[in-house]
Amino acid sequence: MSQSLFVCSAYTRAIVGHAEQSGLDSKRLLARVGICPSSLVDPARRIAAQAVERLWRECELAGAAPTFGCELVDGLATTDLQGLNILLDTAATLRASLGCFVRFVPRISNHVQVELLEAGDFARLQLRPAQSAVHHFGFDAATCTLVRNIARRLGKPADAVFASVTLCPSQFAGQWLRNEGVAVERGEYPQLTVHRAMLDEALRGANPFLHQSMLRHWLSESGERDDSLALARHWLTAGDQPIERIARRLGYGQPSNFIRAFRKRFGITPKQFRLHSGSGC
Repeated sequence: MSQSLFVCSAYTRAIVGHAEQSGLDSKRLLARVGICPSSLVDPARRIAAQAVERLWRECELAGAAPTFGCELVDGLATTDLQGLNILLDTAATLRASLGCFVRFVPRISNHVQVELLEAGDFARLQLRPAQSAVHHFGFDAATCTLVRNIARRLGKPADAVFASVTLCPSQFAGQWLRNEGVAVERGEYPQLTVHRAMLDEALRGANPFLHQSMLRHWLSESGERDDSLALARHWLTAGDQPIERIARRLGYGQPSNFIRAFRKRFGITPKQFRLHSGSGC
């Protein structure tokens, strides 16, 4: 039996949000592909990859520009996707960060298989469809977001990090990449080629304590959302981040949804937990 392909709702919600910013009717799009809006509230909810592929196509049919996926990078680059970007940002080196990406991205989506290959002076991050075709919007969004985030983590311009980026024939990310100074090639599937020496460079946001904390949560068997709620307790105790920011970092579009989920699991609101954390709550 073939594995059920899925995309997490946090990623799906980013697509819908960008569609709205592009002037498209998000409610109509979701209705046409059979995705219930309420299913996008929980960032860990799994949405059938087939439905997400239909959502890409409906966006295209509704008039989205061919570069729709490239434009999505601004939203995805700052979206934590249940804490995955935090895990990647806080790793010590690019090698460790990409290792976590390859290892854990299947918990965000198993629709695309990711592999890091090292040979000679280069390392290649490959993205391949798992069982079915991936719309070029999806590949464009993934490619551009990876390029931007990897360069940002190293604190270098993209053209200093990437020797080249290979795109599928259907992709429209070529001009976006050239604007970043990156050489573009054509191939069967997307592939990001970096100078191998970059893998062992330290990341600007390296934070051993937070990285190990996040890594323990991702390795836990309790599931992504429970992990993120447990991490929320750490942030509420260890700092003075506003509750709204914590909710946003954990992928909750509305703070009220985060508060509701936190109270359901721990029997107390985040504010109450913060106020009483010194008393052993």
